[in-house]
Amino acid sequence: MAGRIRDVDIALVRERSPIADVIGEHIQLRNAGGGNLKGLCPFHDEKSPSFNVTPERGMFYCLAAETRVMTWEGVRPIAELAGGTHRVLASDGTWVDAPFESFGVQPLMRVVLRRDGQRKEIFATPEHRWFVRSGPEQEQRAEVVTRDLKRGHRLVSVFPGTRVEGTRPSPFGAAHGITLGGGARAATGSGGSTATLDVKDDQLHDWPEDRFLLDEHRLGFTATTMAFARRDWVVQSVEESDRVEEVFCATVDHGHAFALEDNILTGNCFGCTEGGDVITFVEKIEHLSFSEAVERLAQRAGVQLQYEQGGYVPKRDHGERARLVEAHRAAAEFYADRLLGPDAAAGRRFLSERGFERADAETFGVGYAPAEWESLVRHLMGRGFSADELVKGGLAKEGRRGPIDRFRGRLIWPIRDATGDVIGFGARKLLDSDDGPKYLNTPDSPLYKKSQVLYGIDLAKREISKRSQAVIVEGYTDVMACHLAGVPTAVATCGTSFGEEHIKILRRFLLDQAEFRGEVIFTFDGDAAGQKAALRAFADEQKFVTQTYVAVQGDGLDPCELRVKQGDAAVRDLIASREPLFQFAIRSTISRYDLRSNEGKIAALDAAAPIVAGIKDVGLRKRYAIDLDRWLGFMDERFVMQRISEVSGAQQGRGRRVARAAPVDPSVRVEGELLKLAVQRPALLGPRFDALDAQAFTTVEHAALHKVITAAGGVAAAGHGGREWVDRLLEHAHEEGARALVTRFAVEAIQTDAHTEERYARDIMAAVEAMPVDRAIAQVKSRIQRLNPVEEQQEYNKLFGELVALEQQRRVLRDRLAGS
Repeated sequence: MAGRIRDVDIALVRERSPIADVIGEHIQLRNAGGGNLKGLCPFHDEKSPSFNVTPERGMFYCLAAETRVMTWEGVRPIAELAGGTHRVLASDGTWVDAPFESFGVQPLMRVVLRRDGQRKEIFATPEHRWFVRSGPEQEQRAEVVTRDLKRGHRLVSVFPGTRVEGTRPSPFGAAHGITLGGGARAATGSGGSTATLDVKDDQLHDWPEDRFLLDEHRLGFTATTMAFARRDWVVQSVEESDRVEEVFCATVDHGHAFALEDNILTGNCFGCTEGGDVITFVEKIEHLSFSEAVERLAQRAGVQLQYEQGGYVPKRDHGERARLVEAHRAAAEFYADRLLGPDAAAGRRFLSERGFERADAETFGVGYAPAEWESLVRHLMGRGFSADELVKGGLAKEGRRGPIDRFRGRLIWPIRDATGDVIGFGARKLLDSDDGPKYLNTPDSPLYKKSQVLYGIDLAKREISKRSQAVIVEGYTDVMACHLAGVPTAVATCGTSFGEEHIKILRRFLLDQAEFRGEVIFTFDGDAAGQKAALRAFADEQKFVTQTYVAVQGDGLDPCELRVKQGDAAVRDLIASREPLFQFAIRSTISRYDLRSNEGKIAALDAAAPIVAGIKDVGLRKRYAIDLDRWLGFMDERFVMQRISEVSGAQQGRGRRVARAAPVDPSVRVEGELLKLAVQRPALLGPRFDALDAQAFTTVEHAALHKVITAAGGVAAAGHGGREWVDRLLEHAHEEGARALVTRFAVEAIQTDAHTEERYARDIMAAVEAMPVDRAIAQVKSRIQRLNPVEEQQEYNKLFGELVALEQQRRVLRDRLAGS
């Protein structure tokens, strides 16, 4: 037994191991203000940074919080939002959807605020993030956690939209938080008009008061005089409280912040509750015991440890991981030395033919494994390593007479983790006549998990962080070629496809100073296999908080070959010519079809629709649907969107079968009830049904059945229905799906009693008539949200007019529904 490490040595290890430096070897940290640093948590999968480091205290933590939130529907207690996704106000004044969840029971602090003579209390965890005004003119913002808030700090506020002086905002915008009168007075005291409403305007005088989210806006709307109000709340005091409660918060990717009640901007506050000091961090990140973590930090800091029960302990008695790391470092030095020997001529020739010089091999640690059976084994055992350690670390394997070298007669690349430790090797055979596969890698071991390593990450991590870019290539020589050609962000997987664990590694370093975002560029051969690999990467694309691209060399050259044949500039040009991965996946798919015929276009659409339907970001999905329509030459966006919606619904249905059942879309249910009435009780519907357009239906199946009913003469020709009417529908239902739906709707029970069927039919009919108008209103509102009312005033006013007309049309339809 080694005994217990002396407390004085542990304290010395902590002192000589600055926490920011140690953690910075694993993730990229940014200045978060107040002496704190921030990055993406390495202990859980996240898209927004919640991992905080306080060097002064030598601590790290992953945080959580509690308070009330402003949502699209009004101010609501955050506990009511937990478990769902809700629309909240982001840091730039736009409305975004964000999930809310619980983060367990935690102690809370009390923050007392004042504004315009009003007092307000907020309870939050000590590490919750706030934004306070800073700078000589209070024009900047700084991040401060709750415990560091000071009296006099002004909390940053956020309001919807942009300033619209001289522009009349829509009632819809006013209902969602636009301040009234002269607007809100800034921290410096200058009045800044956010919006101006004329309460005598004919379009606004009857606007319902209960549509306003904020009480002061409603009061200002009904008041005869206007008054200024300051935007920002000012901190009066911060103190510990006796409250220990369940806390809740949101995950907001857009800007990593959202608005609380009274427009107070607060930071994302989700986390995994991990925390501790530098030793705790190394324990968790490296999966070590306390003693092993201390030993690893001692080795890093050059501290010689003493053990209370056994005196000085040689390095060979340190923890297992430290021993294996040391063995791999010695093996890498051994292989590198052998590259210079006479028996490595084939290896040196291989490198030279690919444009690499001796200095390049030294930079990347390239080596050569002698062809002898036990060359490395003898070397390492002579330095005190055991046969069990060599086999366990993957450096050797069991032979008939003991351990033998795993790699023989091959060119060797050391594979390092992000801290620079050698944890495995990749080996390539030099002659086709040699035994074994072309490439051979270290097997999974206590150090090496192929799904969790990226070759070159130790050299690329700083440039990845600096440029917010990572380039994924396919081989070791491609990484070397990219770095030497001026693309120092290149990394490669090691004997496995790029997957979710690799994403987690890159997320630690892909941080942009403003948004903690970056871009990932995949390079693949231009042949069919390369395109297939790119499409496989598409499946993981949406797990990034990045922009994802593909760079494909049309003549099939990989980066290493490209550098040899066309030079360094060609490699840089390849990366610069990247195209978005979604675009590549869609265009690669439709390129397999003949787009000169309608049949080819439909086949291409059906092949590409699942890709577009799989895009989780609704706005991006719509954008690519429009692009797909243009690339196919349909010029019918609604048709393409309908096809994609059908596929999306089917995909979601499969997901529900795998996971759990989800509620049916109410509009789909209502449409189904109307079509069921058309099949079973056509006389109840009359000419209003026949006047409907097929585009009034949201699903392809329902639209197809409506066309079948129309082709059969409409419900006006159905009489009282019955078997003859159903048979006629089946005769006109040429597609199997339509026939199945006719049969289904002919036997399913109508969701009402017989004596109320007539009224039920009128209600369902009116509801379906109103749904296209509701969808049109939603589309116009979405377009209005994306406009700048000042810079695009003409388009803004035009859309506002459309919105007013649509609202009037919907009011008529609802009046009709109420009257029925």
